[in-house]
Amino acid sequence: MRILLQHTRTQLYLRGLGDWTANPYDAFDFQHTQKAITFARDHGLTGVQIAVKFVDSECDEVAAIPPLTPGTSQPVYR
Repeated sequence: MRILLQHTRTQLYLRGLGDWTANPYDAFDFQHTQKAITFARDHGLTGVQIAVKFVDSECDEVAAIPPLTPGTSQPVYR
């Protein structure tokens, strides 16, 4: 399983800051969703989502990054 950041409009995957790829196997694997969320927030990335890639691509999942609670660094889960 690979945990990736995916641009929602282009569907490209983050390889590095300012570097995107169409190939999920060339993308940076964050290994944990919280690491991907923290990276996106720390670097001001917007328009991205979490992409979970499995060996069997039929099981792949995408999830929105939860918004922050105003005035805190805590995500809002709904």
